[in-house]
Amino acid sequence: MQINNKTAVLDNTTERNENFIDNKWGNQLIDYKNYVKECIKHYKKAQKGNEVSLAIFPYMKVKWDALNDLLTAATKKNLLTEKQIKKIIKIQSKIVNTSAE
Repeated sequence: MQINNKTAVLDNTTERNENFIDNKWGNQLIDYKNYVKECIKHYKKAQKGNEVSLAIFPYMKVKWDALNDLLTAATKKNLLTEKQIKKIIKIQSKIVNTSAE
C-alpha cells in the first residue's frame, strides 16, 4: 500500500509539471498570436501612411521577433506539443500572407 501511494504521488507530480510546461508555452503562444495580430494591423496602417503606426510598428516587431526566437528555440528542443507547433505554423502563415498582399 505504501509503494502505491508513492507511485501515485510521483505520477501526480509529473502530470502537474507537464501541465505547467504546456501552460507556459501556451501563454507564450497567446502572446505571440496577439503581437502578430497587432503588428499586422499596424503594418497595414503604416503602409497607408498612418504616422502613429509608423512609430509603433518597429517596437512591436522587436517584441514579436523575440517571441518568435523563443518559440523557435523551444521547438528545436522539443518542448512544444504537436498542437502548439501547428499553432505556430498557422500564425507564421498569417505573416507570410500579409507580406504577400
